Amino acid sequence: MAAANQGTGYSLENAREFGWGTGALTDERRELLHNHVQGRTVLDAGCGVGGFVDYLSRRGFEATGLEKHDFFLAEARKIGFQGNFVRGDLSSTLPFRDRAFDTTICLDVLEHVENDVAAVRELARVTRQRLVIAVPHEDKWMSRYGLVFSPYRDPTHLRYYTPDSLGALVNGPWAAKVDVSGEYPIKFRELALDFLKPTATTPGLSPIYRKLFRFFVDRTGPPSLFMNLVAVVDLQW
Repeated sequence: MAAANQGTGYSLENAREFGWGTGALTDERRELLHNHVQGRTVLDAGCGVGGFVDYLSRRGFEATGLEKHDFFLAEARKIGFQGNFVRGDLSSTLPFRDRAFDTTICLDVLEHVENDVAAVRELARVTRQRLVIAVPHEDKWMSRYGLVFSPYRDPTHLRYYTPDSLGALVNGPWAAKVDVSGEYPIKFRELALDFLKPTATTPGLSPIYRKLFRFFVDRTGPPSLFMNLVAVVDLQW
């Protein structure tokens, strides 16, 4: 059995299944970091195994990972991830001075924290320029079709967010500008093309139906449902 905090749902196995900072960065996360990390010093609050810390460190940033669970930090050392790693808990005062970091990222973490309001206040306190926060999107649509967003399979989540609730959470006195957008769009077009195969009752027409179906699906609008939400907050001090 992998190292874990028994009874909490936190384990290396779940880290790999749900992507808690394991180092297997998606294209979306690389783009997020590339577009929104500012300055030289970066804090990854709730870094998990430390994949984002390693990624940023190898690209010249002075990156620090904050993590509550010792076995995640031990795994980061075992793998040999670059960067600084500090044990700390977002449920309490962070072990850093005011405005210690140019950018703080907190990706897929706040949904695990009992008091997310206090956690965001602490994240803002230790940050000079920008906060980048990603959380799972509240699902108000998929259940009617008997489907579920993959983040809903994570047993450690305490809550989910809407654009309005996330915007309200991060829009404190520290915020000069807040931008909330979607991350990880639901790939409806790909799903439709993979699973829906129009079939004609008249022999020989099925290939024509399928070509027409692809024609119309390819011309549908951009996706409007996302598994995650991202808030980018420019700070004012």
